[in-house]
Amino acid sequence: MELKNNILKGGIHYLTSDYKTRNSNRKAHNGMDFVGPNKVDDIVAVEDGIVNFTGYDSSGGGYWVSIKTNGIEHRYFHLAKNTIRVKKGETVKKGQVIATMGKTGNATGYNVHFAIYNKGYQDPKPYLMNDNPFNLNKEPENNFHTFLKGVQQALNVSVTELPNQETLNKTITLSQTKNNKHPVVKVLQAYLQSLGYDLGKYGIDGIYGPQMAKIIKEYQEKIVGLKGNLVDGVITAKKYTWQKLLKLS
Repeated sequence: MELKNNILKGGIHYLTSDYKTRNSNRKAHNGMDFVGPNKVDDIVAVEDGIVNFTGYDSSGGGYWVSIKTNGIEHRYFHLAKNTIRVKKGETVKKGQVIATMGKTGNATGYNVHFAIYNKGYQDPKPYLMNDNPFNLNKEPENNFHTFLKGVQQALNVSVTELPNQETLNKTITLSQTKNNKHPVVKVLQAYLQSLGYDLGKYGIDGIYGPQMAKIIKEYQEKIVGLKGNLVDGVITAKKYTWQKLLKLS
């Protein structure tokens, strides 16, 4: 499996168990398991961060390390005993060796179980396949101004490149069935991609399809802070998701 952000020092990764893989021992697999070309491979930090935990997980993870980047934890499990090279509170750099692969805990063989934790476990794949995935809340300011200018042009609003009520008042509802090919969709897709979201095989196509709805649900839950039925994958005119996108909330 080709990754943009490596977990193994050699950069060669073979996926042995994917996220949400079901088996007889558990309802859902909360991470991704990898092996390398060697029986044992060194583990590297997938991104710059601060070590949040090192120790042993008696519930099955074995020896493990947690590193936090912009509030998001990347966790590495089943490490070999006495190989952890970092300490809690230490700053690590992307690509730095942090430990060696093992089979401690509930592991059937040598591997590393890689997980992302941010208010619950998440699919690690976007963090391995995209540029800057740990910066969803800290995008470059010029990305936002480009997005805002594009929104204002698409909605025929005065182009100020500044968040304002006029822009919010002109927003429209976007969903798979409503305004799904409006010009503002393409502007929104480009912005979401700049934040590290994976737009899928169709990329920036200007169509509000299933992948867009999935991304917006994630954005609504994790960035906007919505819950329950409000996490619906629909960007309702003048409401919470638009307010957050336009930095008016």
